[in-house]
Amino acid sequence: MQELEKYRKDSRYKKYVQQVERILQSFDREVNEWADFIAFLGKLLKAFQAYPQFPVIPKKLIVGKRLAQSLNPALPPGVHQKALEVYGYIFDSIGIEQLADDLPIYCQGLFPFLQYAAMNVKPQLLALYEKFFPLRDRLRPVMKAFISALLPGLEEEGGEFFDKVLSLLDYLSGIVEQSYFLQSMWLILITSPALRTPALNYLSRRMPKITSKEDVAVMLGDDIGIMVRAFSATLEDDHVLVQRAILDLLVISFPLKVKDFGEIIQQDDLTLLMKSASAVVLRKDMSLNRRLYAWLLGPDEHLEQQIEHFHEYGKSAIVSALRSLFFLDTNDLATAQRPYKILISLMDKWEIGQPIVQEILIDVLWSLKNHVDKSEFGVELLQTANMFLEMIEPYLIWMKLYGLVQDRFSAQDGLDTSALDLVDFVLNSFRMHEDEIEQIHMPLFMIALLCKLQMFAIETDFSNRISQIESALLLSLDLLQKIPSNVFSYFEPSIREESQENTQVSSKASSTKSQLTHVETDSVNEGTMQMSQSGVEFYTGMDALKYINDCYLYGSERLSENIVNKQFNGIRGRHLIEELLNAVQGFLHNVITKAILVKNENITSDQLVVIMDRSCGLLKAISMRLHSLENTFEDYEESVSKLFTGEWVFSLLKCCHMVNNFEIINSALSTILHIIIDLRLISPSLIDSKQQIRVIVDTLWSFLAPNKAALHLRAVQLIWCLKDLSQANYVEAVISEYLIQKDPSARLSNFERFGTFWRLSEDFNDTDLQFSQPMFLMLDNLRDENPTNRRAGETWLRCNKKSYTRILEPIIKILCDSSITRRKAEIIIGVETFQLLNYERPFNQAQVDYVFESLSAICRVGGDSFLKAIRRNNIKPDLAKSCNWLLEEENEVVKAITYSEFFVKTSLLYMESEVPNTLSSMNVLNEYIHMHAMDFLNHLISKPKYVDNDLVHLVHDGLLRKILFCIYSKKLDLQSKLIHLLCVTIPNVGAVNESSKKNSVYTDASSHDNLSSNEEPDAKKNMRSFRTAGSSRSLIKVLRDALSIHSNRPLMQQWMHFIVTSLPYFRYSFNSILVPLIQCICEQLSRWKTEMYNHYNKRSGDLTMSEWDIITLLNGFEKVVMFCLKDGGLANARDSSSTSSKAYESSIGLGFGLFSSDTSHTEQTSSEQKPRDYILYFVFPDIVPIILDIWSLFTNAYSPYRPSKVGTDPFSITLSNTRDRTQRRIMKLLDKLHKNAHAELIEAFAELWYIENPNINSSQEMLNKGVENTAIDVMKAIPGLSHQKVITTLLISARGRAQGTQNSRVKKSGSKANKMSDIVILRFLEVYCDTLELSQPLIEVWPQCLAYVKDYIAQASSYKYLFPVLLRFIHKLSDKLCSTIYFEDKKVRRDMQDVYQRIVDYCILISGRSFDQGIWLRRSVVIDGEDESVEVTNERESELGSSSNLISDDKKVISKSKEGILIDQVNHYLATVVVPNIKRLLIDQDRIVSLFTNMMYYIIVPVLKNRSGTGISNVILNMICEMSKLPFAYRVWRKEIWDVFIDNRFFNMTPGAAKKWRIIMQTIMTSEKERFPELLGRLSTSPANALFVSKDQESLNRALNLRRISFVIYCGKENQYLPYLPSIQEKLVELFKLSLSELVHAEIYLTLRILMCRISNHHLSNFWPVILTELVRLFGMFLQKEPIEQPSEVVNVFLATCKFLDLLFILQTNDFQVYEWMFISDTINIINHALEWSPYALMDKLADHLSGHQDDLSKLHLDNIEVRAGSPLLRTPTFSNGEFKRPMLTLKSITSVRQLEFFVRNVSLYNYQYIYTLAKPDYQYIESLLENDMIEYGSIYNNVELGSIDVGSGEIFT
Repeated sequence: MQELEKYRKDSRYKKYVQQVERILQSFDREVNEWADFIAFLGKLLKAFQAYPQFPVIPKKLIVGKRLAQSLNPALPPGVHQKALEVYGYIFDSIGIEQLADDLPIYCQGLFPFLQYAAMNVKPQLLALYEKFFPLRDRLRPVMKAFISALLPGLEEEGGEFFDKVLSLLDYLSGIVEQSYFLQSMWLILITSPALRTPALNYLSRRMPKITSKEDVAVMLGDDIGIMVRAFSATLEDDHVLVQRAILDLLVISFPLKVKDFGEIIQQDDLTLLMKSASAVVLRKDMSLNRRLYAWLLGPDEHLEQQIEHFHEYGKSAIVSALRSLFFLDTNDLATAQRPYKILISLMDKWEIGQPIVQEILIDVLWSLKNHVDKSEFGVELLQTANMFLEMIEPYLIWMKLYGLVQDRFSAQDGLDTSALDLVDFVLNSFRMHEDEIEQIHMPLFMIALLCKLQMFAIETDFSNRISQIESALLLSLDLLQKIPSNVFSYFEPSIREESQENTQVSSKASSTKSQLTHVETDSVNEGTMQMSQSGVEFYTGMDALKYINDCYLYGSERLSENIVNKQFNGIRGRHLIEELLNAVQGFLHNVITKAILVKNENITSDQLVVIMDRSCGLLKAISMRLHSLENTFEDYEESVSKLFTGEWVFSLLKCCHMVNNFEIINSALSTILHIIIDLRLISPSLIDSKQQIRVIVDTLWSFLAPNKAALHLRAVQLIWCLKDLSQANYVEAVISEYLIQKDPSARLSNFERFGTFWRLSEDFNDTDLQFSQPMFLMLDNLRDENPTNRRAGETWLRCNKKSYTRILEPIIKILCDSSITRRKAEIIIGVETFQLLNYERPFNQAQVDYVFESLSAICRVGGDSFLKAIRRNNIKPDLAKSCNWLLEEENEVVKAITYSEFFVKTSLLYMESEVPNTLSSMNVLNEYIHMHAMDFLNHLISKPKYVDNDLVHLVHDGLLRKILFCIYSKKLDLQSKLIHLLCVTIPNVGAVNESSKKNSVYTDASSHDNLSSNEEPDAKKNMRSFRTAGSSRSLIKVLRDALSIHSNRPLMQQWMHFIVTSLPYFRYSFNSILVPLIQCICEQLSRWKTEMYNHYNKRSGDLTMSEWDIITLLNGFEKVVMFCLKDGGLANARDSSSTSSKAYESSIGLGFGLFSSDTSHTEQTSSEQKPRDYILYFVFPDIVPIILDIWSLFTNAYSPYRPSKVGTDPFSITLSNTRDRTQRRIMKLLDKLHKNAHAELIEAFAELWYIENPNINSSQEMLNKGVENTAIDVMKAIPGLSHQKVITTLLISARGRAQGTQNSRVKKSGSKANKMSDIVILRFLEVYCDTLELSQPLIEVWPQCLAYVKDYIAQASSYKYLFPVLLRFIHKLSDKLCSTIYFEDKKVRRDMQDVYQRIVDYCILISGRSFDQGIWLRRSVVIDGEDESVEVTNERESELGSSSNLISDDKKVISKSKEGILIDQVNHYLATVVVPNIKRLLIDQDRIVSLFTNMMYYIIVPVLKNRSGTGISNVILNMICEMSKLPFAYRVWRKEIWDVFIDNRFFNMTPGAAKKWRIIMQTIMTSEKERFPELLGRLSTSPANALFVSKDQESLNRALNLRRISFVIYCGKENQYLPYLPSIQEKLVELFKLSLSELVHAEIYLTLRILMCRISNHHLSNFWPVILTELVRLFGMFLQKEPIEQPSEVVNVFLATCKFLDLLFILQTNDFQVYEWMFISDTINIINHALEWSPYALMDKLADHLSGHQDDLSKLHLDNIEVRAGSPLLRTPTFSNGEFKRPMLTLKSITSVRQLEFFVRNVSLYNYQYIYTLAKPDYQYIESLLENDMIEYGSIYNNVELGSIDVGSGEIFT
């Protein structure tokens, strides 16, 4: 520096500098072609030569840039030679020391030039390179770059300069230590793929062979890890020649067989190398495979030595590598498939593949199972795995699985079922149909499992094994299903007859085993290999588990027994069945005796249930296999006798009656019955004794208790099975004994249980005459003096209405007994003669009398339901034939006859039958028969009730009081009797006039069955309200309590019967009785719904109501509601319903007449609530939700906590039965409601749907996401309710609710339907139509829907609020129908397009606030309902999406506009639904362009003009994006959008908006190619000519123009703007000349970053001299001796520079590799730099400069950086996201350059770590950073998660 100061004072030096400056300045003016370069360089050289006394180069930075530009590959060799001549003179002039300092300046052109230099230029260049060698140690920082510069000379091994370059590299290697040189070479292999071939050419000649640890220390340094990573990266190269060369290098210089190999290379490093090496087999190149095999197997040519070499040195590493690949957590299918494909290829070399497969097979299966369980590509991965497993011998697979399972069983961890789960996965995921698998392995595996289970059960306490036992049993069941039947029927031939065919399967397995053991062990010598294979057959008495262990070589003694080559034929046929049966029977016996019959606190009942279920399932399945062999061998009976006797049978039998758990009983008894009845393997005598039957039936009978409803059906099924088994009818006798027990409470309980048994026995075949004995005992109770018994009998009968015919069959048999014969007789009494029938002989009169008494009791108890049943059902033909008197009357022609007809005629017959004088002893009983037959006939015909009204009122009031007392005191028997009396009093209690006393009330049975039938006129007139208000209040109190109180449930059917029959007398007590009654029924239904949910889903709580109670409630509810709907004065029942329906349809068909006045719905003012209105507007909305809850209750009723069962699940059976019955009854109820009031029912469903989806009109629900459609699903299931009726009905309802429609239905007094506006109905219709799978219903209603919409279009000004919803509705219909044949009709499609276009246009006007040019949504609210129309409007406003309350506490109106909310919704729907689908719906381009034009004019343009600093809303951008996808509409929006882009506020946007602008701008630039040149033309460095434009504004405009260019390039594809690259570079060169204070400088580096990501790297090579010169200049400014604070503009330019370099370090482009050393330490110096060398790279210099002193890197603050454990590079940090490389800098601006100190100090270390971990650039993250730097949106990006590495500097890293 002192000399330079001295020169500056010399006048000759000044002239020297001036001359050089003048020449340099002439470059831009005079150099235009290649000849000008030579002239320029000649002048420059002469200038230097003119002043030899000055060893200094003035303006050396510019000189270096011009010289680098002169070495442009596009220039001719003459220019290059001249430039090299100048370089040579400069180097000679400045000397070695100065050359070392100026190396960054002059290497810019020299280092990358060798690969482009001509042949005649290369000698001159290489000679110039030699001038660097005297620098010696000063070359250490530039070593990697210098080697990179020389390596292109080694590209061609036979090249002219190959030896020259090779000698130069050798000399360079001698300057520094060899390890340092090679480490630089390793870095080149990692970072420069283009230089790998020449680098390998050098290494193949110069890399020493590693033979010991000492060689590594001398030649490769302390850390071999960098070399391993270099090899690993090179092995993954895309070029085969590179992979071939690196494999050759491994074979020659890096053999696996080295002394102390484990100390030379760490296992992790070797695994990494193996991971890359093994992947070369995916290239399917034999030359690569040969080299890989040579490296793995070693140099020896003998097979045994090769196998030994691989086992000792290579197997563990390659297994670890493959294992890591298999267990890699990835979401990419190709990555998951990669290890399978590698393994498949390696198996082609069995010496390598087979040992690997044996070692890793189980790991492969584990990883596969994990991927299938967790990944989305499990199915595709299974296909690849199938290919792999098909290449493996089945013996190996099952040997490994067997060993795994046995090891886990031996681990004493009973909770570990993973091995069994893995076997199950293999069984069910792969094709397992090979003979060897089915014939040998599956049977052996199953026997082994069951043998182990038997061993577990023998243990004193096997509770810790429960999990394994459950899984093993389930797996055994699966195996048993997959083993074919011929395995069990296999007949084992004798030794002499054994053929090759019978042993081919076992021979194949044995051969596989021999190969495996040959690989595994050294003890198998040649003599052993040549042994004749001796077959090992299994025989009875042999230890099965030992046989299987020997077969699979499991156990420590397997080799000593010399069984390696023995042939195991497996266990098949009878031996298989015997072993399986012995194992499972022994297991069952031990489990039952140790855990079931004896309580084990450590095992839960649920666990025992599962074990019993699965083990009994196994026993049944295996027994069936034995049964199938019944006729295949002679000693079948002897074998069966031996196998099915023993302690296990009695243990299983004890489970049937000594256990309290029903599911265990079910499993045990089902198994025994199956074996006895179906398989006939055990004699029925085992059970068929009355004592044995009794104990079992006693147990099953106990489970028919009311609180165990879920078990009833299965218990009944088991009782019937026992009945079928028993030959002596013991079961019926036992049940009869239950019904005559003396203990009243036990007897009453048995009555209830028999009722359950009887009811659930309906579906069994041939049940008519079965269990008749207990049936008659129950009938006796109907006449029993004991009220408890009588009530039980009556309850039983009423609960079994469907089984009346079953009860009557035995009775008919008695009445038609053939022993009863008659003959006609004639007697004369007085003067009259009577024709009679006389009995011919005596018969059992007491039995007949008993039958008639029973029938009277049945009729009395059964009432109307009994009468209805006997009228509707016919007698079976065989019974009819026995009725000979009926046949005679029918002229011997057998015809169908009903029970009613039979009983009437039979009763008359017996009443007419007399006893002749000769049989006078029969008279007494015959009189009884007459009396009782007449009573029965009286019941059959009529029920007259004559009674004084006053007494009736008195009795009625007293009855109510007493009944109420009985309800609460739980006196059910007395209550039952009182109800009958109440039924008598009710008909006459309201008759207050004389006429009523003269006319008794007569009700025919049919009147109760169908309330729509006509009633007696007098009865109608005389039915009045109850005489006193107290009576009605007392009655409703009784009714509510009777239905509500839990203890009164047994009488619910009786009470509901009373209510239904009394309905005609409640007609004028609607408000006092019927309304509370309806509410009570609804409450009970809701309560039952909650109980059912808890009982079946949560398994908690008992049911207080049975399903029959619920069906009773639903029946009663139906009757009450239908009575209210059809009662006189409201509607004329059936006729009005059908007429109303037709009126609806006709009004639709006539075009609605929407705006005509509707006088049919004129209001009727009334002081009291109308019953029909109450039902329609209050009951429907309340009952429909309850019905839906009950319906949906069964959808998810199966508890997820119950384990999967093999046998019959009683819970599932009962639940299914309950579901079917209940849902059928609900459907019946809804069907009747719909037939009588379909409009109101449909509206009730719509209202419920709206309640389920309260936010359906909010903007978040615009696309129907998350809509709850349960109401729609149930409504669609209603029988007879067509889709057409639903749609037309709702359209009429919406019309009636339209704002402004006269006499709209929502104004009805007391109506609850006010919330149901036309908007809600249309939204419901939209969703309803969307759920329809078939288009036919929509086609049928399309004309009506179109007419409906047209009516509103005709009155658009009055119904503006409705058009957004109309758009959604018509869009949904059009979308569903546009692809159907119906829309192929041009007229239909044109009509749709016309209407659709009109609706969209209106919505556009609404969005643009241009509908009548005013705010049309009302904002004023009238308080307290002063104006109905305003109330409706306010309600509608809330439905349009408002979430805020319009009325404040002080009743002041909030001024927030609802119009804005509506407009947002309209815009959202247009952008997300309409515009994306408009091409498919409208088709016509003119229509679409018209709509888009309106959107632009009314919606988009106003938003663009009035946009704020926050940018344009996402909805508008979405709209523009969707429009941009239609090329023919481009001209509609291009001008306005381009104006926005040119506006200076354009970059004020969010990240989401930026992504949409990328699409828009890409469309613009591809549509108009001239736009990009236009943008370039706007970018100028010359001052603006406009007046009043400040310098700051001009600088801002220039920066924004460059950013626009950057954004356009960023939006484009790779190399899209390559044709414009020269123009871009020219502009950037001009901008570089501006002052650093210009804002555009920061934008230049942003543009360069984008160019690096959008332009291929080799196209930018000629631009590096300019870039590097500017970078060096900028760093030089900040490296001044005294640090000064730069202006903020300059500081941020330096930040942009650092971000550009940060990106270059991440991308590691080939051209930048030779320049990287200038900025960071890119060699091994980064690790040892602190101890030996001073900073050389610009970043390191700046770091020390900023800290104020020279410092070493050992003082870096790296507290938050982890140190890689186990690595020799103890200061090498590892990062959490080491898989990807990411830039460090993310801040957008700084205030001081010192904020970058952490970056410049640590970037070298970070870059080295990225190289060491072989990380790849995270391009997605880089894209997000670029986007972030281009947009400006306040401080929003302070919270943007960019995922950067947090390393401790909060000022730099976000």
